[in-house]
Amino acid sequence: MTVPFHHPDEQLLIGYASGQERAGKSLLVATHLAHCPDCRRRVSTYESLCGSWFEELPGDDHAGVDALLDRMDGLLTATLAPAEMKPAGLSSANPASANPGCGPLVPEPLRSWLPEAIDTPTDDGSWRKISTGVWLSDWERTLSGTRICLLRMASGAPVPAHRHTADELLLVLRGAFSDEYGHYAVGDVAQYGADTDHHACGASEEDCICLFLLDGDLIFLGEDGHPL
Repeated sequence: MTVPFHHPDEQLLIGYASGQERAGKSLLVATHLAHCPDCRRRVSTYESLCGSWFEELPGDDHAGVDALLDRMDGLLTATLAPAEMKPAGLSSANPASANPGCGPLVPEPLRSWLPEAIDTPTDDGSWRKISTGVWLSDWERTLSGTRICLLRMASGAPVPAHRHTADELLLVLRGAFSDEYGHYAVGDVAQYGADTDHHACGASEEDCICLFLLDGDLIFLGEDGHPL
């Protein structure tokens, strides 16, 4: 099993551990934890050492979050153990099942949310085409204002260039993709903020399938980089 290279940022992990993160993003983080022993250790450490700090921290206090990160740094260095801890918040996660080559495509907790046709992708009408070689799943949910669906990219197929008006997150469930910022394989999380331009492309022999979370709208761009 390949360990992810790209991870949710620390504020997402803290929000997940404290129960303060919105439901859609918590679903993505929990699914990433099924792939990532390092983030499982970090979340477990946040939960065990810092629970009282979360209660003292106002939900919109960004300076307080930064201060909390600074306070945690030494504790994390001293406390993180090489032994793998049980994933926080995952009652039935099985890291081995996260590998598409040895079990279902999607680990829990996400697997329980998806119809069978998505967990084992087929061309049975479960996907709608948005451009050549790029599809979105007919399955879609909205949790706490975050739109959630699956994005599927054929090998070498580019997603139309676009700009974000709010957060976008992608978690790779199968295959790989590349963009201006790096290469992302199974378990990796790509995180984009508002006003970020982004142009992903399938980068594996098999189709790349990602969990796709979007806050706000997308602005599609022309070849000159200006909005269409």
